[in-house]
Amino acid sequence: MDNRIIFALDVYDHDTAISLAQSIGDRVFAIKVNWPIILENGIKIVNELSRYSSIICDFKLADIDNTVRLITEKARDNGAYGIISHSFTGLGSLRAVVKSAGNMKVFSVVSMSQESYLDSITEELIKTSRDAGVFGLVAPGNRPYYLKKVREHSEGMKIISPGVGAQGGDIVSAIMLGADYVIIGRSIYSSPDPVGALDNYNKNLNNNLNR
Repeated sequence: MDNRIIFALDVYDHDTAISLAQSIGDRVFAIKVNWPIILENGIKIVNELSRYSSIICDFKLADIDNTVRLITEKARDNGAYGIISHSFTGLGSLRAVVKSAGNMKVFSVVSMSQESYLDSITEELIKTSRDAGVFGLVAPGNRPYYLKKVREHSEGMKIISPGVGAQGGDIVSAIMLGADYVIIGRSIYSSPDPVGALDNYNKNLNNNLNR
């Protein structure tokens, strides 16, 4: 089956990041990077890492149209496969991300892996995301009620789900409740055997979904 794991590479060190990408990049659907690695190494690390896997920039953009445009263009110009934006900032801001993304896939956050005020407006955020033309949604793999809710209202948009692994979510449950891909970080990169930890997740998923 297709690989369903997005590896969250939440580290600072350049050499550690490259080493993990080299060993894991072809075993996952994509690698997700967040602000820590960018702040330490600069945006060009996205271009470096993209040699080993598709890169999703988890920037959770939440600003006015022009600011999100500038950031999105930088991610795009450095070879990112995708970018993550918040949707609570409204239709104009999210449309600016989509317009600036070019061929990049835009994913919008509609529910988080911990309790937040987004819980009360999730359906509204899904509608905003759909109207803006995003490719996919971000919904929690460790909060079944909200993941299921997002799937029910997604109208076919792809769903990527954080919260699996260190935050308590189960990979099989997340996929069965509607996630297309699950995001896993700490329980892989903090393992003494990251490749083995990743393989165990894949084995668990394959064994349960192929029954």
